[in-house]
Amino acid sequence: MFATGAGQLIQGGFVFWSMGLYTATFEDVFGAPRAQINLIETCLTVATNLLSPVAGILIDRWSIRHLMIMGMVAMGLGLMILSQAGTLLHVWIVWASLIPLGVLLIGAIPSAALVSRWFIRRRGLALGLTATGSSVGGFLVPPLMTWLFLEWDWRTGLMVGGCICFAVIPLFYWLLRNEPADLGLSGEPDEAGDAADTPLAQAVDARDWNIPDLLRSKIFWLQMVVSGSLLAVTLGMLANLSLHAKDLGITGQSTALLYSIIAVCSFSGKALTGHLMDRLGIQRCGYLICAFLSSGLLILLLVQNYTGLIAGAFVMGLGYGGVVPIWTNMPARAFGAGSVGRALGVMNPLHIPITATSAPLAGYISDTTGSYDGVFFLYGGCCAVAAIGLTIMGSVLASSDAP
Repeated sequence: MFATGAGQLIQGGFVFWSMGLYTATFEDVFGAPRAQINLIETCLTVATNLLSPVAGILIDRWSIRHLMIMGMVAMGLGLMILSQAGTLLHVWIVWASLIPLGVLLIGAIPSAALVSRWFIRRRGLALGLTATGSSVGGFLVPPLMTWLFLEWDWRTGLMVGGCICFAVIPLFYWLLRNEPADLGLSGEPDEAGDAADTPLAQAVDARDWNIPDLLRSKIFWLQMVVSGSLLAVTLGMLANLSLHAKDLGITGQSTALLYSIIAVCSFSGKALTGHLMDRLGIQRCGYLICAFLSSGLLILLLVQNYTGLIAGAFVMGLGYGGVVPIWTNMPARAFGAGSVGRALGVMNPLHIPITATSAPLAGYISDTTGSYDGVFFLYGGCCAVAAIGLTIMGSVLASSDAP
């Protein structure tokens, strides 16, 4: 879990949590409209989602340990090459190639597949704790990168980021193991109180879902809508929060603090969501996540000053924390440890219309209206769609047609 958490720390800290820093910096460096700057997020999202089915199949079939080492190499090279970019086109190319490959191979999908092989009874908690690595990255990396950008320049900051990625590779080599059998273990031990649940989970894990079967599953499509809507909110706000703050006259370390607040709160949110999903179920936890995200958006809409930004970041951070655990837990529980890589991999391309348009659409709304008010309403609607999807999912499961 420590090594997979480190992978999520790198991909979360240097990619998603630092996205706002990159968009604000590249707006000043290249002088392009925000809709074009936010195409960085689109390049990342489209490339990641298109490559994810292949990555998912490889994760289920090949050595996750080797794949995560390859992903860290891609991430390090991507940041180093990005540091030498001379035009916005060069930036787009890197964000559409090496960075997505790194995200796919060190992030949520391989972590979910690996952890699901090691844990059954406490899978939700284990996935939640692993996902906290991204929050730790969000707390540590944006202030570090902001300091490097201000004290030296953005090129030096990205080069240092690439070197850090290469420094983590030995950790992957020494700590990662594909399954308990590699160490002569049998996996998570049973407890008497959970004996009734364990055989069911093991039966789900034993089934091998192929891609056509996944695409015929009602639950799969409902999970896609729920996770896509929630990811659209989180990815879009990570890219645009710094630009909204910039409009309010807030820049530099004050903006980095907002991302650190979200990261710290999401750390607690991930651990709590993982714990509650093992007890309350996915549907109730999903409602809680939607409530936190919607409340944070409402605060940002109504209180447009630094106090409002801090309060909104705090509340939204709790919701952010639940998004990745619920995204990875849904297919892990429905389709089992042996198929979660494929399920997540096939689901990602279907997210493209939702997630790839989120950040640039928000930038376009800002460019044309001069504010982010419409964006907050848009993302609030996404939360409502996710809540509706969770409700329908519960009805389908109750009807015993699932998956």
